[in-house]
Amino acid sequence: MRRASRAQRMELIAGFISVFALMALIGAVVAIVKGDPGVMPSLVLLGCVVALGLAFRGYRNAVRAERRE
Repeated sequence: MRRASRAQRMELIAGFISVFALMALIGAVVAIVKGDPGVMPSLVLLGCVVALGLAFRGYRNAVRAERRE
């Protein structure tokens, strides 16, 4: 069995993180609509967005490294 490339692994990680970021966005919007905006939902959303950005950056670097080979 062939080992998955780094780009494929980063793409998978980005997909998982994007699902959690979407759930965090929905939770933050629901909290704001209910009139109970809190810091915690916003911080969780911020963390998910930062993690997604880092995963995308890692994916982009992995794709560039594969093209050089």
